[in-house]
Amino acid sequence: MKKICFVIPRAYYLFNPKVLGVEDKVGGTQTQTYLLSKSLAEDEKFDVHFLVADFGQADFEHIEGVNIWKSLNFSDNIFKRTVKLLKTLKKINADIYIYQSADIGVAFALFYVKNFLKKKTLYMLASDVEISKKLQKKHSGISETISMQWVYKNANIITVQTQHQANVFFKERKRKANAIIKNIYYPKTIKSQIFKKTDILWVGRLTKIKNPKHFLNMAKEFPKESFVMIAPIVMDFIKYGKEIQELAKEIQNLKLINYVLPKEIYKYYEKSKIYVMSSDLEGFSNTMAEAMMASCAILSYKVNPDNILTEHYCGLYADGDLNVFQNNLKTLLEKQELCKELGNNGAKYINSNHQEKEIINKFKSLLIEL
Repeated sequence: MKKICFVIPRAYYLFNPKVLGVEDKVGGTQTQTYLLSKSLAEDEKFDVHFLVADFGQADFEHIEGVNIWKSLNFSDNIFKRTVKLLKTLKKINADIYIYQSADIGVAFALFYVKNFLKKKTLYMLASDVEISKKLQKKHSGISETISMQWVYKNANIITVQTQHQANVFFKERKRKANAIIKNIYYPKTIKSQIFKKTDILWVGRLTKIKNPKHFLNMAKEFPKESFVMIAPIVMDFIKYGKEIQELAKEIQNLKLINYVLPKEIYKYYEKSKIYVMSSDLEGFSNTMAEAMMASCAILSYKVNPDNILTEHYCGLYADGDLNVFQNNLKTLLEKQELCKELGNNGAKYINSNHQEKEIINKFKSLLIEL
């Protein structure tokens, strides 16, 4: 039996939805590692553990077959957080530690596990920001770029989400990814025939890389349409987030929602005819995939992972041209049948390409061989 530990501090809410204080802490990384951990725990060949942050829960819990360990508290100073993290990593004593989403803390924890605990590590790329030094330096800064370079070079296994990530990562980082691990999405009962699709939806944390102002400008350009923006403020961009929310409140046909619990968000996708992806960069966007599952047509500014929007005809892609981006929305609003067709194609794509069994079996193979 292999002892596996996911090191994803912000994921605790997904194991315990009653916990408070998670508004800016649950995204695609947390969701996907949670799903992987649950699936692994169903296999007797794996002893699955999960290191999470301190949200006031017990030090140790066993939930959905996964052993949950409380570690650092985000409100503590950096020294106290580091000591608590290292102690918990050592106490868990896993054979393999799994990380996803780049930052200095992740790099430090992975360095500690490999060099002091002498354990194996697996790192999962989350965003296209990570595929090159140039992009990472531009969007994340020099400190993260330098520290994560060690991770990309020394992690025992590197996984990516798309073929595009694999290709560019190899070209720019001079290392071949061990596998493409797609995100898992469970088929949902489509209620679109019950909920009349009326809205144009944007979902995401308020960060500059997601370009929320593009969505605000769209709402101003199409005042007769109903726009909905689910947009929590995150700790790293408080000033920017507040600025965007104040601008949003001035737009009469735009409904701003600060935060929606993950278990309740699907109803917003079901009520939306178009999902707007305004980001400069993503990985395989979790929110975009959730919108596709609900048969939303995708309207994308710069994101088109593995060209799925164009090759599988499930959205309109502007290739970074704001005029085309605006005109594509106009096209979808004028051509309702096209909008429905793109939405239906998106649901078919997700259901055909992101199912649990194939993805988890591929992931298990990596762990078994390590």
